[in-house]
Amino acid sequence: MHNIILSPHFCLHEFTESPTARKHGIENSPPMEAVENLQRLCLGTLEPLRESLGLPIIITSGYRSKRLNDILLHSAHRSQHLVGSAADFYVGWSVPSSRRGHTSQSGLSARERLIEAFRLILTSPSIDYDQLILYPNFIHVSYVSPKANRHYIMTANGRGQYRRITKDVALTIE
Repeated sequence: MHNIILSPHFCLHEFTESPTARKHGIENSPPMEAVENLQRLCLGTLEPLRESLGLPIIITSGYRSKRLNDILLHSAHRSQHLVGSAADFYVGWSVPSSRRGHTSQSGLSARERLIEAFRLILTSPSIDYDQLILYPNFIHVSYVSPKANRHYIMTANGRGQYRRITKDVALTIE
């Protein structure tokens, strides 16, 4: 089941792989409804972002079983990860590199690539989202449906503190 293709650049295993789940012996296989939600997330947000950036989107957290979500620090008990509607990611290199945090061939640092992705999500008419949170080292994005997406924008410090912001403020973040 984990080899299901969700979109041209994303497979299910990217959204279910979890070192924490492995460490604790937790089965992290999503029900079919969550797989369908992940596919909507890919098609509505992640795939158009990947196409616009021309860089890999590296998923660090996608679907989470309730048991996995419960043991993660700062995880909301009503997290959209539980139903496959959310993913956390960072933007990969244009060329494979084992030197994370260093400048890529394009001249952009990891943080600059993250900000570029954040801005693209906010400004591209082909990318939709429900919730968009910029963390110091990754982005959390969720997608429900074109009619149900709320377009919430936030920043987070990575220690459980969130601040809701406007699109205008979000576009000034560097």
